[in-house]
Amino acid sequence: MFVRNPMTLPPFLDRVSGFIARLADRIAGFGDQAGRDPLACDRAGLDPAHAGALLARLRQLAARFRAVAASPIPPPRPEPKPAEPRFVATYTPTDTTADSPPEPIRLPRSWRWLPRLVPQVAAERAQLEEMLRDPAMAERLAADPRLGRSLLPLGWMLGVDRALLPPSGWRRRQLIVVPGGPAEAAAAVAEYAATRAKGKTAAEVIALCCVWVPHRLDCGWDRQRESGSGRPRHSWLVWRGCEGPVLPGLARFSA
Repeated sequence: MFVRNPMTLPPFLDRVSGFIARLADRIAGFGDQAGRDPLACDRAGLDPAHAGALLARLRQLAARFRAVAASPIPPPRPEPKPAEPRFVATYTPTDTTADSPPEPIRLPRSWRWLPRLVPQVAAERAQLEEMLRDPAMAERLAADPRLGRSLLPLGWMLGVDRALLPPSGWRRRQLIVVPGGPAEAAAAVAEYAATRAKGKTAAEVIALCCVWVPHRLDCGWDRQRESGSGRPRHSWLVWRGCEGPVLPGLARFSA
């Protein structure tokens, strides 16, 4: 259960803190009920372990919002640079002799996932939308964009109107597949960085050091189409190296 700070809070901060506290109390009630009654777990769609992880997430969001609200508004940030590509090895060696640690509890990440699991929180979604439409709240969030970004995960899990939420700032990173394991991927990252340090752009390095394994309906590695179902085509950028011979098995894909 959340405990309010006895100090006097600004009105907007008190509203947000109170909203998160009410939502946490509701989730805690569902978690306790599911722990006592397994059938309630099926009805609510939220097991006690996920309820505990969600409560920890709400505490984190509340603390972040309070910290941002208490700090001075920084000057506007410059436009972010284009995101660098992400290198992924084709395999990761696993140690079968050691006992693997238990998998951490992960919350869903899809849009409006919480009302799908717990339909009873639909009222909280409407309350958050009403709060975000309040002119005074909108003015405060516009004055400090960090506050809106702090509320973005909460609005995402509840599924509020996206027009009320700030842009996420998420930047798509080009995925590059590296044949081999973590050592080969680390070597590819170092070679990419060294080539970028010579003044070449990311697109120039990708064109020089990668081969594109296309889907038959794609028209270029930088112009990949979406399938009719909305899923991306299975086209890949494969790292072959900027110097030396082409990696084994990729010669037929090279220019």
